[in-house]
Amino acid sequence: MLGSFTKYAGILQTLIGLAGAASPGVAQALGTGMGTNGLNVLSGAALSYLGFQGSPAAQSTGALGIGGINALVGVLGLLGINSVAGIPLNATVVGNAINLGIGAWGLVAGFAGKK
Repeated sequence: MLGSFTKYAGILQTLIGLAGAASPGVAQALGTGMGTNGLNVLSGAALSYLGFQGSPAAQSTGALGIGGINALVGVLGLLGINSVAGIPLNATVVGNAINLGIGAWGLVAGFAGKK
């Protein structure tokens, strides 16, 4: 589960971030802001790297850290906090759901991977 999360969630999150950053229409449809698109690209790239090159311990730590950040961004959005320090985050429930889903998957994978 841990290897699958770091590889596939990383690729998926990078693609979501790139699509949102490249096309305002996609960003509007997903409800992602510029800050969240950047987060998606950077955290997705980090997860992909860990999935293909990282040790199991590094994958577990990365899954917990990046999963926690994504969950936090999703929760902040659901609480109505749509920007942090002037950086726009998610604007709709769809963007928040994406971050919550990746966050939950990452936390479960990270904790399941620690033995």
